Amino acid sequence: MIPMIFSEVRVTSVADTPVLLLREAQGERYVPIWISAAGANAILSALEDPPDEHPSSHDLIVHLVAALDGVVEEVSITDVCEGIFTAHMRVGQTTVPCRVSDGIAVALRCAATILVAESVLDRVGAFLCPGEPASESDDQMEQFRAFLDTLRPEDFDPDGGEPEE
Repeated sequence: MIPMIFSEVRVTSVADTPVLLLREAQGERYVPIWISAAGANAILSALEDPPDEHPSSHDLIVHLVAALDGVVEEVSITDVCEGIFTAHMRVGQTTVPCRVSDGIAVALRCAATILVAESVLDRVGAFLCPGEPASESDDQMEQFRAFLDTLRPEDFDPDGGEPEE
């Protein structure tokens, strides 16, 4: 399993659908995952301070796990088939399936590790600029964003299926 870092959520102009970008912690590849608007909002709201009086479902999950003396250890993306990613959340010694967007939304709220199977990264991972290693320059990030705007979900599914979380 390869450690990943949350990069961003953006809407591509071609697919008009939010895409979650995860970046290798010690590498140069990104994993684009098309998600729903609700999933994008849940992830982005994890980057803000939660309102005490109206916690989200993801805040509730984190609070419930903590109240039961548990810790969300990691969220792992283990497979992708026909554009659908398989993910699991590990709480202590227990692993439960989850949607990628829900797993990332919870992981960001409690600083859990985000992992992607090497086979998934090899299959759908993309460099900042196709064919070139990534760097942190603003110029290259803008080039990558322009590249993302040309992508469609089916570009990552050789069978042409509709991607989902």
